[in-house]
Amino acid sequence: MPRQQRDAAGTNLTPEVLARALQRLVDEDTTDTTGTTGTTGTAAAVSTELTVRQPATVLRKETPRRAAISAHHDHIRAENTARRTPYLATTGTAAAGYLGWGLTELVGLAAGSGAELATTTGIGLASIGALAGARALLHDRIPAFWRRQSWAGSAGTAAWITTASAVGPANWTMTALLAGGAAATWASWMRHHSIPDVDPDAPHLPAASEEPTDSDYGDTLAQRWADNVSRSGKAVPGAMLTDRTDLTRAIRWTVRTPAGDVSFDDVFGRRNRIAAALGISAKNVMLEPHEDNEAWAYLTVIVRDLLSGGIPYTGPRYDHGAIPLGPFADGEGDMHFYAVEDIGVRNGLVTGEPGSGKSASLEAIGLGLKHSGVWHLLFGDGDPDGGSSPVLNDISDWAEAGPRQVLAQLEAVEAALEIRSLLKSTLTEGPDGTPVPITDPATQSPLRKLLPSTTVPGLMWIIDELQRLSTDTWLAAQEFIPRLERVVRIGRKYGVAVVVGTQSLLAGDYGNSTVLRGYLMARNLLAFRNKNRSENAVVGGMAVAPGSLPAGGGYCFAIAGGRLSMGRVAWAPDLGEWATALPQCPLDENTALAMRDFQPETEQSPSARFTAQVEKLHAWRRRKESGEPADAPDANDGPAAPLPGFMQGLQIPSALGAQNVVPLRPRPTSSPTPDSAQAAPDIEGLPASQREVLRALHTGHRRTGDIVGETGLKPPAVSKALGALSDLGLAHKIAHGQWEPIETESQTG
Repeated sequence: MPRQQRDAAGTNLTPEVLARALQRLVDEDTTDTTGTTGTTGTAAAVSTELTVRQPATVLRKETPRRAAISAHHDHIRAENTARRTPYLATTGTAAAGYLGWGLTELVGLAAGSGAELATTTGIGLASIGALAGARALLHDRIPAFWRRQSWAGSAGTAAWITTASAVGPANWTMTALLAGGAAATWASWMRHHSIPDVDPDAPHLPAASEEPTDSDYGDTLAQRWADNVSRSGKAVPGAMLTDRTDLTRAIRWTVRTPAGDVSFDDVFGRRNRIAAALGISAKNVMLEPHEDNEAWAYLTVIVRDLLSGGIPYTGPRYDHGAIPLGPFADGEGDMHFYAVEDIGVRNGLVTGEPGSGKSASLEAIGLGLKHSGVWHLLFGDGDPDGGSSPVLNDISDWAEAGPRQVLAQLEAVEAALEIRSLLKSTLTEGPDGTPVPITDPATQSPLRKLLPSTTVPGLMWIIDELQRLSTDTWLAAQEFIPRLERVVRIGRKYGVAVVVGTQSLLAGDYGNSTVLRGYLMARNLLAFRNKNRSENAVVGGMAVAPGSLPAGGGYCFAIAGGRLSMGRVAWAPDLGEWATALPQCPLDENTALAMRDFQPETEQSPSARFTAQVEKLHAWRRRKESGEPADAPDANDGPAAPLPGFMQGLQIPSALGAQNVVPLRPRPTSSPTPDSAQAAPDIEGLPASQREVLRALHTGHRRTGDIVGETGLKPPAVSKALGALSDLGLAHKIAHGQWEPIETESQTG
């Protein structure tokens, strides 16, 4: 749009809107102009009206070069407007004298000379009162350089109007007095507002390019804001765009609103109206709180969407407690998940409809935690078949699926909290920041909080498909949600955190516990796309609308980094390729001992889990084809698996087999003894993973990493197999990450 048209459009703004804006944003010179008063009340009103109706140049915030050019031309226009004020004031004074003289003549003809004298006196007093009152009312707006002359001008104006009312203004003497007095009074004003000489080398506005640029588009948006957003009755009346900044992918302004009219929450609630008024999609409009003023905001308009092609995942990262997940839409930094900060560990919440990218973001968080080497990872899947995240199943130190197994994890986490509440008071901060035992209680202070370290690792529990767990009737009877809420409340000081994935922000997904939802998203919230309109205005009191996100996985609103901004999570077709290179982080001895009774003896390998799922599918088909009830035993399952040696003689119901019985573990002793070795179970009855690990120990492999390379098992499976062998008296830990076999009678006989 040409500048002349934009200037003309600016004059259509209401005087009230521009008056409030000019008080805040124009420079000192323009402020001086807006405070002008004339020599009469009428002239002052005319001057103020004309000054307010200047072109709304302060609405334009352009690139540095364009801003300099605009400022040059705007200064000339402002000085021209200011120089009209003396002429208007003098004309107004003359008009007031003529009106006073006419009124006096009429009263004299009607009531005589006495009434004429009284009228003249009244006009003089009224002039003095009106000018004094107007000057007092506009005192703060009168420029400092003109305050003394304004007193003389006001007195001279009142005297001239009174005299003109008595003798008449239509004579050479009165005209000369008016002209000379006005010239003397306004001389300093005219000197201060001299028009600068036109410099032939002064910059001129560049010609419009045939191809629109980001700068042209920014000018267009600013003009649409002035026309469709900031006018009276529009989305944000009186709001001004200032401090324009051209970013790599976007244009950013500061939105300044009139003091006392609205807050940021009000502006954010009108985001969709603002987007419609600007003629762009709401997904490309970002509104964020201003750092210095609660009523202002940062407006960012995305002009180039570089997220649409996807963000490649390049591997897990962990930077002092922060896990980068992907870039913000404007290209200014990355979204982060903050696992730990100075105040302790942090919880998190990830929501989104199926296919929105929720599970992939949980996997990225899990990979980052494992990459740190100071977090012990648990994964609970609300899907009983454990199909939500194969990656988390593989990298987690303890993965479970289904209500009963997840409840066992909850009980283990509760036990960990209990022991860590005792452990924390016995530790102090070491020289390198890691916790060390207190040796002198008189001089060493206990830890205020447990931060993740190699000595006492953090314990992160990732729960996916929470909506399936929160609606399970059996878990409800076990008070699963209230107990989970308690863990989330108190875990921060003990290095225990929970990250939840679910499909919506509605209270039903959290067992109707809005308190649980609030604690989960207090620091980390990733709200992925969800078309449920009921989710508006439930995130921190702000109207975040996940339904406005673009279609396709990975887009989300991330509130973790203090920015209420859209971003996209990085993704790769196979996140599991990074699973084999992650370091292991075993729990500290006390926490591991507290959780041991709730963990299974061994974890199934991926191939064993696959075999079990295939068998379950075949069993279901056989029952459906034979017409048997769903809970009937399968007659074609074949013979039951043989019982391990240590279970021989147990009376097991016919409906159960060895695979349904959890063996009782003997308590480990401080050191292996011949008796304990002889009481060890038959090796042939052990699970395959334990047999392979034990065989690797006997062939001379002592380090955990060597055993992983020898057996081909995953590191978590090897660690659990070693723990089970230790409980059974078949292996002994000789140092951190080093084991040795214990000879038994069955092996030596």
